[in-house]
Amino acid sequence: MLFGSGFVGRTAVRWFRSRHPDIPVLVGGRNLQAASKVAQEVGAAEAVAIDLDKPRLGLDDDIASSAVVMLAPEAGLKGLSYAQDLGIPYLNINAALTEIGPELALFAHRATAAPVVLASHWMAGAATFLALNSAKGFEIVRSIRFGAIVDEKDSVGPAALEDMERVHGAAPAALVFENGRRVWLSGDAAKGKVESVDGRSLNATAFSTFDTVSLHAATGAADVRFDLVNGESSSFRVGGEAATEIIVEIEGESDGRTKRSRSMLTFKHGTASLTGLSVVLSLASVLGLNARSPARSGLYLPELLSDTKWFLDELRSAGATIYENSN
Repeated sequence: MLFGSGFVGRTAVRWFRSRHPDIPVLVGGRNLQAASKVAQEVGAAEAVAIDLDKPRLGLDDDIASSAVVMLAPEAGLKGLSYAQDLGIPYLNINAALTEIGPELALFAHRATAAPVVLASHWMAGAATFLALNSAKGFEIVRSIRFGAIVDEKDSVGPAALEDMERVHGAAPAALVFENGRRVWLSGDAAKGKVESVDGRSLNATAFSTFDTVSLHAATGAADVRFDLVNGESSSFRVGGEAATEIIVEIEGESDGRTKRSRSMLTFKHGTASLTGLSVVLSLASVLGLNARSPARSGLYLPELLSDTKWFLDELRSAGATIYENSN
């Protein structure tokens, strides 16, 4: 198993080791010293230096891996090619909606080579699973509104910040669905509001994520929007940890009546830890480590790999708190 050693990579390796204590892990990094530190910490792991600009990521031919997990942007897509050459699963959480063309082309040309998982959803799929769980109570889903709060004190890591700045710089408009049509919002149209877990109304900005397209495809909702807030979390305000919050509001019909639901998820360990955990859960699904068969070669999103209830139960067991209200 080849993981990165950055901020999210370290949390993913720790979550993986806690769930699969006997499976050897390769911790890859451009900084071998940092990777070695992570490998020593989790045990049953080996650090390797990787080069994102070289074939096979610069790894020797005798290094074996059962999956490649890319947790930082790789403009050259050497990790994907490496996984396809070996016929092993590939999982990526850093391909923005506006730049997945190269991944899709590489997959299309070698569609039977390996399972390819595009998991650049919010927290690598946590928000989408929360929404899918709520949507089960609807016969017709008309609108889905996401709100995500990243605490100002939350250590998300320099690579994550650089990645978000890169995506915003390349595509400042945000993709949403309005009246069943895809729309790109910018300026005042991108401004919104999010109600936090503790009831505050916070200024937010529309943000492009895979969750938007995943939920549009999965539910047929005509209106889907994701808004992002960088501010104080409800937990931190009352003396707790700098938690991450996800809020999902759905409107539709059930039994011929209008129905609304509001689901909220808080994770006290922060954004990087929740992302790392979600990565490990999708990895377990694609490899068949969760009592299911390994995924066949194909193109996957997280919600196409894992059962919704199982995924959310795993988040709960790791410290997530989930609230659900409907009327």
